[in-house]
Amino acid sequence: MVTTNEPDVTVTDVPMIKTRTYGNAGKIALIGAFPISTFLIDSFTKVEDAKSALLATGTTVPEECISYGCLDYIFSQGVQSKGPEEVIIVNTNYGASSLSYTIDNGKLAKALLVLSEEDFDILTIADAVSLGSNTTLNTMWGTLYTFVQSQYRKQKPFGIITAVDIDLTNTSGTTLVAAFKEMFEEKGIFKAVTTPAYLKGAESALSLAQSGCWHAAYTAGRPVNKSETSKIYKDLQGVDSKSAFPISETSGVVDWEHLLDNGFHTTKFHNRRSQIIKCINNWTPAGYDMKVERVKNYMIKRLQFTDVFGEDNNEPTLDFVKGLFEYEKELALKNNYVTAMEYEITHCSQDCILAKLFLQIPDVVRHVRLEVSLEITPYEEA
Repeated sequence: MVTTNEPDVTVTDVPMIKTRTYGNAGKIALIGAFPISTFLIDSFTKVEDAKSALLATGTTVPEECISYGCLDYIFSQGVQSKGPEEVIIVNTNYGASSLSYTIDNGKLAKALLVLSEEDFDILTIADAVSLGSNTTLNTMWGTLYTFVQSQYRKQKPFGIITAVDIDLTNTSGTTLVAAFKEMFEEKGIFKAVTTPAYLKGAESALSLAQSGCWHAAYTAGRPVNKSETSKIYKDLQGVDSKSAFPISETSGVVDWEHLLDNGFHTTKFHNRRSQIIKCINNWTPAGYDMKVERVKNYMIKRLQFTDVFGEDNNEPTLDFVKGLFEYEKELALKNNYVTAMEYEITHCSQDCILAKLFLQIPDVVRHVRLEVSLEITPYEEA
């Protein structure tokens, strides 16, 4: 018999909490249409917990439910990536009298409203979002753009990594990709995934929706200052953008060059015989590398100005804010996230502090020029 005074050891299972070092921004927000109407939003660190919460008791997953099939990949870890820190999931079927497994603009807008108070770094949709039809962009992109701008103003910047479905029969496709680039030319897109991912050892490639989730998890698990430009995806094989979007003789049809030039994510073979795949160029519609925007967002979110809410608008508070800037500046320079950081802080009004920030973030090397000289050694008989 064990008494209450006898020393003992008790072991229990508890949810895993991932903690990240400086430079990691791995929180993903996932919007999907799941087979349950009583779930709205929650945060998960394990795919098993997410699957259990997003399936009504005693039911099976309908074949047409694309979003549920994405869960395995939004939590992916691999050779080069630790995977997401957490995944915040919003269900567009919450409160529905009958379940629908498509996500339209109205459902997207409601889901974004739910997410507006959450903290996350990457936004993904558990479906392949159509780029548009004819010359008209899908209205969902406009809704996403508005949300990007709104969250940025609230010091909650994030980037979108999601699958984009492009119609290869649309003779106005090039107009659409140009319009997409123009819409997001300031900020907002990390990776517009156009090409299915084919995991090593798998029997077939992932769906486009699943591929968008895999790429979101891959990027979430890597430091913000790591570019993917010309880097090999060690977990992938097989499918590449140059094959999926070949150069077309039909005017207006999108090919891989159009995608590359307008900031869409593209891949190519590094070694076709070995089926090694790499990113062609990781620049975004903003015209610079994804890592630049990730670093910028990270620096903005690191400056936790909410800590001064409720404090007196006086010199000690101003000194605290200056100290916050100096601390982040030292860290960013030490870790080579920025090459320069300047700031200015002034009293703005009775209840407001005005701060100005200037960042110099290095872009990545994309071109190497090698000049070769040759001298022929003359042959001389001994």
